[in-house]
Amino acid sequence: MPRVYCAGPLFNAAERAEMDSIAHTLEAAGFATFLPHRDGLEFARLKPELEKLGASVDEAAHILDRAIFSLDTHQLLERCDAVVVNLNGRVADEGTVVEASLAWHAGKPLVLFKADARSMLSGSDNPMLSGLGDFHVIDRIAALPQAVRASIDEDRAGRVAHTLATGARIASLRERGGDLDALARTLFDAFKQASPRAAD
Repeated sequence: MPRVYCAGPLFNAAERAEMDSIAHTLEAAGFATFLPHRDGLEFARLKPELEKLGASVDEAAHILDRAIFSLDTHQLLERCDAVVVNLNGRVADEGTVVEASLAWHAGKPLVLFKADARSMLSGSDNPMLSGLGDFHVIDRIAALPQAVRASIDEDRAGRVAHTLATGARIASLRERGGDLDALARTLFDAFKQASPRAAD
C-alpha cells in the first residue's frame, strides 16, 4: 500500500483539522499516511522529558528541532512513496515549502493542494513553489486520492535534469542580451506544450 507524506501548516486547530481531513481522505482510499502532528514527535511532551535528563530549556528545544528535522526528512524521503502539499494560507508554510522542495528534487510523486484563494501575487502562487507540482494544483480534498495515484504513475525520470537544461538555455539567451524575439521564441517552444492542466 503506497504511503503518503502529508505536508502542511499545523499551527492552530483549524490547520490540524484540515490536515487530518486530508490524511483521512487518503486513508479511506487505501493509502497509508504520515501526518507529522499525529505520527511525528510532540515537542510539548518531549521537551520536559529532555529537561529532566539535564538539558537546559534552550538545549531541549535545539535537540527537538534537530530530531524533528531528521525524522520528518527520513519519513518523506525514505518511507513515503508520494507527498501531498497543502498550500492553504496567504503564503505557504515555510516548513511545507522545504518538504515540497525535498520531494521534487528527490523525484517523489508530488501533489499540490490549495482551496484558498488568497495569495501574494494577484491570485497566483510563487512560480518557484507551483512549479514543484508542474503548475497543477488540486482544489478539492476529495480529488486528492486520484491525483496521488496519477502522480505515482507519472514518469518523472529526468524531471530535474530537464528543468536545469531548460533554465540553462534561457540563461544563455539572457546573457547574450538584447534579442527579445529569440528569448520569446525559446520560451514559447519550451513551454507552449506544457499548458496548465485544469484543476480537479
